[in-house]
Amino acid sequence: MMKGLILKNQNGYFSIYSGEGALSLCRSRGKLKRRTGILVGDYVDFETGKGSEAVITHVYPRKTVLYRPPSANIDQLVLVSAIRTPDLNLFLMDKMVVLAEEAGVEPLIVINKADLDEEGADNTVSYYRKAGYPAFSLSLLRNEGLEELTAAFHGTVTAFSGPSGAGKSTLLNRILGKSHFQSGEVSRHTGRGKNTTRHAELIQWKDHQFLMDTPGYTHLDVNRIEIDHLSYLFRDFRPFLGQCRFNDCIHDKEPDCAVRKAVEDGLIQQKRYQSYLEILDEIRNPRR
Repeated sequence: MMKGLILKNQNGYFSIYSGEGALSLCRSRGKLKRRTGILVGDYVDFETGKGSEAVITHVYPRKTVLYRPPSANIDQLVLVSAIRTPDLNLFLMDKMVVLAEEAGVEPLIVINKADLDEEGADNTVSYYRKAGYPAFSLSLLRNEGLEELTAAFHGTVTAFSGPSGAGKSTLLNRILGKSHFQSGEVSRHTGRGKNTTRHAELIQWKDHQFLMDTPGYTHLDVNRIEIDHLSYLFRDFRPFLGQCRFNDCIHDKEPDCAVRKAVEDGLIQQKRYQSYLEILDEIRNPRR
């Protein structure tokens, strides 16, 4: 019996990285697969030497789950957005941060292509650092910010997400030191990137450290989030939660709301609060 990490699923054949660094190709027992739906990032036990192929016999409990693409045990999610081409969408980034928080994954925010608008990139990094998140300004053209970013990586699996065309695949290739991930160029017609990532796969970076690309996002579903839990997913709101007049305050129009007062006093940034209200509205009115 050996323990390993699922790197890839190819039509029911799983590539597994085991303790010695060896790769094995395994099937899963039918019952186990139906019960757990084995994900990339899962830790499993497997047996070799039974017939011609190895067999997965046990899936360990997951500490985190991402839904797009389905993957488990991600330690941190690097959220990459360009400051220009395509232009930064601050609300979309705030939404990604909320979904990372909801999944229990530490978000690291990267503002890429900083050479196109240094001031804009610095202001955005400052915006997220004030909100309590690790944030980095990056210019691959000038080779700036990469060391600072990779020094912040911890744990076993680091996943990358962000809108297509933001430079996510180029960044991954630069970190790996080889061309593995396919880049998506920005369309001249729409100003948006073209998505190139279709499935989850862990790529070895260092000993026991792996990187994963995720699809560029267009539609981010916040409907799984409970309305009364949303404010907790805003890290900068947490010091003020539980201080409102009403226990069930959702920090919208209620009187004596500690969160709204913190916004008025400049302790929570206005744009962050605006993002909160927009996400709240999406949860309340999913059909919109």
